[in-house]
Amino acid sequence: MATFSRYFFLLILAACCAAPALAQSSLSQSASESTSMATDSSGRLRLDAVPGSMAGVRLAAPTVLTQRAGFFQRYGMGAYASPLGFGGRIATSLTPRMNLRVGGSFFSFTTDRTVSSIPFTAKLRMQSEEAQVDIYPFHGGFHLSPGVMFGSSNRVYGSALIPAGNTLTLNDVTYYSGASDPIHASGSVRFRHTAPMLTVGWGNWVRHGRERHFMFPFEAGVVFSGSPKTALDFSGVVCTDAGQHFCRDISTDPSVQANIDAERKKLQNSADWLRFFPVIAGGVVYRF
Repeated sequence: MATFSRYFFLLILAACCAAPALAQSSLSQSASESTSMATDSSGRLRLDAVPGSMAGVRLAAPTVLTQRAGFFQRYGMGAYASPLGFGGRIATSLTPRMNLRVGGSFFSFTTDRTVSSIPFTAKLRMQSEEAQVDIYPFHGGFHLSPGVMFGSSNRVYGSALIPAGNTLTLNDVTYYSGASDPIHASGSVRFRHTAPMLTVGWGNWVRHGRERHFMFPFEAGVVFSGSPKTALDFSGVVCTDAGQHFCRDISTDPSVQANIDAERKKLQNSADWLRFFPVIAGGVVYRF
């Protein structure tokens, strides 16, 4: 929780610090455009473009820039899909060039696989929340979105009971499951609960001016989740021959434990590339 609080505080602090500068830039650009509209080709002031200068004067229509949303003025919500799962998100404007977007994702899947010659029932569970600040540097659809994933329970885990007499291979060594106490196996790959993330994409989650209400955003990036934690555990009795004459308890045999640890390291090496967890996301958004 302390780690999440630090990431979230830094994210909000950065948004608050950048908001006044971006807002000032927008106001300056708007003022420049207004001044340009109020003069004719010779540089003289046009009275019909100055609000309140005389009765009956027709005021110039507001530019697109002055119609852009400000702090908490516009909202959007939508459904999203990514490797983090399926979920929903809501967004609100902070400045004409910045939005705050929060939401959650969930996905669960179960399958039967074989790992190191062991029949394994594996389960994938993805569940997390995300908060991002969408920064639009060009007043268009392109955005850069730093953020944080928190409350994550993303993991892969499974368990198995090896029937008596069945074989399994640990670090290229073949064992037989003992009849007196068949082998129980379990393993898992778990990710950090909190991690920073960064994506780039296209599509503004809040509506500006007369833009359409529906929008289909897309983004890609990574979650800097660090190396996941792996675990591999076995219990029961193993034998070195099919006749089950040479058997011993797994927990008290150092050679079996060494082979289990070697297999766990292989699993860790296979999972280490996920320390930069890829995110490719898309969905549909309704902007109010």
